[in-house]
Amino acid sequence: MKNLTKRPLLILSFFLLSIVIFIRYQVLSLPNGDLALIQTWYDFLKQNGVMGLADGEFSNYPPAYLYLLWLSTLFLDSVPAIKFIPTLFDIVSAVTVYKIARIKFNDDKPYLFAAIFLLLPTVTLNSTGWGQIDSAYASFLLVCFYFLLKEKPLYAMLAFGIAFSFKAQSIFLLPFLGILFLRKQINWYYFFIIPIVYIVLALPTIFLGRSWESIILLYAGQVDQFENLSRYAPNLYFVIPNEFYHPIFEIGLGIFFISMLIWAWINWKAGDKVTQKQIAFTALASVALIPFLLPKMHDRYFYPADVFSYAVAILFPEIWFVPIMFQISSTIAYSVFLFGAQPIVVLIGSLINTALVIVILRKQIHSLKEG
Repeated sequence: MKNLTKRPLLILSFFLLSIVIFIRYQVLSLPNGDLALIQTWYDFLKQNGVMGLADGEFSNYPPAYLYLLWLSTLFLDSVPAIKFIPTLFDIVSAVTVYKIARIKFNDDKPYLFAAIFLLLPTVTLNSTGWGQIDSAYASFLLVCFYFLLKEKPLYAMLAFGIAFSFKAQSIFLLPFLGILFLRKQINWYYFFIIPIVYIVLALPTIFLGRSWESIILLYAGQVDQFENLSRYAPNLYFVIPNEFYHPIFEIGLGIFFISMLIWAWINWKAGDKVTQKQIAFTALASVALIPFLLPKMHDRYFYPADVFSYAVAILFPEIWFVPIMFQISSTIAYSVFLFGAQPIVVLIGSLINTALVIVILRKQIHSLKEG
């Protein structure tokens, strides 16, 4: 105990964790429409048991998540189960944040950074409040990022494969991985790990009787779910009326691909030498730029930018304001669905994110010149 009193940051971390538990308990009962939908999946698995996993129609989520949802039916009621699963992945993210902070700090600061991470509004609301699983894929994207900082690309690609097995939005980090390939930091054959991990994690459902087609085409089927330029995503498509869905959708895709090619070329011309700063800012630019440029994004799709900006700011505190502003813009976007705020407030988030993307890109390109 005497030694503990000499470590105020560690004591503060434990205090913050107690606040985390209190806040999470308060938002655990937060209702929402998505929760009602996932409850129907829970009820289906509760009624049909493990054989329910063979059905490819009752849910449009991948097997990796449905395994956990089925397991939860054995121990928990529906609402606690649905919210407990993503909360567990928040812990995975917090541990990874600790490991990332440990790259720079040898004292107790990493404990504090991990505790603060669990207090971030969008992290708290997304999982324990909303019951969404963005924390699942984002946690493994953070693991992927950590291993690339440690120059372990094989482990990084394994982590990315797991992230992709939870949600298609993990591809927001894929341009970053492609740039590292162009700069000879990742071997081309490591990219085969991604579909291999996805298929391996789906095999139990195949053995139970689920069709290969439903597994392979799962994410493709999600693309055509909605025809909205922006489902309250804080990007510039939000300001365009949905009556112009065509041709704005096609124009937006064209702008996206052209922008990605230009960005890849700029990074490729930087040469093969890659610094930690370049890795950090390129990863952050990837997860911020993709949902900003693409149409049909949802309010939660800046979640990877929320968590990556926090992790990068730990390593490079000159961007301390970036994670704060991402928290503001994403919380504003969440407020429409979760708290019934007027959709017009998302315009504020769109303007914030426009400024943030510009700042991040400038930082990222400047890091190339420093290298």
